[in-house]
This record gives sequence, structure tokens and C-alpha cells, in this order.
Amino acid sequence: MVCCHNEAARLPDIASGLRPALEVASQGRDVVEEVAVNHGSSDRTGMVLDALTEEDERWRVVHLVRTMESKKEALAAGIAASEGEVLVLLDADCVPLSTSWLLDMTRGAGPAWDVGVGISLPQGSESTTFLARMQRLEARRLAQRAVGAVDAGQPYLAFGRNMAFTRDMWDRVGGFGTHLDVPSGDDDLWLQEALKCGARVVSKTDRSSQTASEWPATWRLWRRQKTRHFTASPSYPVHVKVRLLLPGLGWGLLVAGVVHNPSGTSVGLAGCALLARTLTFGKFLHRAGLPRREAWEFLMEPVVSAFRVWAWCTGSTPESTSWK
Repeated sequence: MVCCHNEAARLPDIASGLRPALEVASQGRDVVEEVAVNHGSSDRTGMVLDALTEEDERWRVVHLVRTMESKKEALAAGIAASEGEVLVLLDADCVPLSTSWLLDMTRGAGPAWDVGVGISLPQGSESTTFLARMQRLEARRLAQRAVGAVDAGQPYLAFGRNMAFTRDMWDRVGGFGTHLDVPSGDDDLWLQEALKCGARVVSKTDRSSQTASEWPATWRLWRRQKTRHFTASPSYPVHVKVRLLLPGLGWGLLVAGVVHNPSGTSVGLAGCALLARTLTFGKFLHRAGLPRREAWEFLMEPVVSAFRVWAWCTGSTPESTSWK
């Protein structure tokens, strides 16, 4: 399922990118449909989607008048119109990395798990621009946190760019009713509600289950995207907020110790902590099918952290409310 708002230019690419994965999944016993929601687009998105349904009978289109800024109403409408027992979400700027993507994302759904947390990293990850490096690090670190939380049995983060869940779990949660007024959170807040309903959560880290996504082309657009994402965090449970604050507090104490008393012991402890986190990051990269050697980019984490603070401080601006 994909929600579209003024995505006419991107739709041919996502259609061609999805086609191999749909073909492979359709060769088995599964019945596959691709539901696209035209969420109040003002361009040719509706016409392009209608044309896709004529080319491929697996496509189904829902034309929806947009009444809210978030895409939750679009997702809810698409899910209501769909017939599948397993739902896989992605964005209109995402392309599967493998023809087996859909099979891998849905394998085990129902008997083994209720929610599958997938990974979606920036397209063109070989780019060496400073912005691209920062976005790549941010995406990988977020993915590491999401996967680590699942592994620890305390999931709280998911990505609507690549996420799967059963219809049974969707029905048990009751959609987005508890946080419909929050601009974001169609992935992480919904996941946290699913946990309250007893959801079994797994992570999908194999390269074949990943998608590549298009990230903002400028710092300003990236900041706008981040401020929208931040609107979900105030609705996190208190214990999740505390857990997320602890690593930053620990680093703050280490830095304060080095600055206040730059002894060999304090510097050594800070160095060991940095080395441990870098090695852990490298282990995650290897697990996700990425080069371990790129773990050195973790050293740029302070820059990304500064960007997060800047985005957070400007999060009250009205331009950051829309999902597209």
C-alpha cells in the first residue's frame, strides 16, 4: 500500500520498481494487490494511478478528498479498501532492493509475528556530499535503534517507508483512533498501540527485505521533515522517553568529566565508550548487508545531533505540519 499526494512524477518509477517484486510474489500461492491512495492530489496523480490500474489488474486506486494534513486518513482508507490479510506499507519515493522484497517482508506473518519492522535507507548511498553523508548516518542510526529495540524485546520505532502487519492486528488496535490528531506517528505510535494489544514484533534486516528511499535534497527540506516526525515523540509513553534520554545523558556526563577533569582515566573511559558504540554500529551495518568499514561515520554523530536539536527548536513552525 502506498499513499500519494502530488506524486505524478514519481509514480512511473515506483510502478516499475514494484513490478518485479509483485511478479515474484504472485508466482506463489499468495494473491497480491497494490492499493494506492490518491490523497487529495492537485496534479495528475489520479490520472496516472487510473492508467496503472488499466495496465496491471493488481493495482487498485482509492481517490480520497484530503481533510487533514497527516496521511493517517489515507492509510485508513486504503486499508479499508484492501482485501489482503497481510499489509505492507511503503512511500511513493521508495523502491524495493530485491525482487523477493514482498515475499521476505510477509514471510511468517500471522503464525510467527504480527508486526514486521523493515528498513528503508537513502537512495544513492554512494554520494559523498556532506548532506548525503549526514542523512545516511541518520537513517542508519534510526534503523539500528529500531532493530535493537526489537531485539531487546522493547520495540517502539517503525518506519512507514517499509513496514508490515497483519489485518488481525490492525483490527485489534482499532486504526489510528488514539492519535489521529498527531501529524505523524502512523508508524511508531501505531506500533506502540499494537504492543498494548499483545503484538509480536520482528525486525526485517536482510538486504532483500529493504527498500531505498529518496531523502530531501536540501537542509531546509530535511529540517522540515524532521520537525514533522518530532510531533509524535511527545505522545511516547514515559518509560520510552526515559529510555531514549539515558544514552544522551550518559554521553553528557562523559563529556563533562573530560572537560572538568581531563585525566587519562576520563579520556580513556570516553574513548572506550566511543569505540564500543562504533563497533556496535559496524555490527549492525554488517547485519543489514552494508560494509562494516563505514562505521567510522558514527564519529559524525555530534553533527547529526546538533541538526536534530536545531530541527527540534524550530519544530513549532507551521511549515512543518504537512506530511507532504
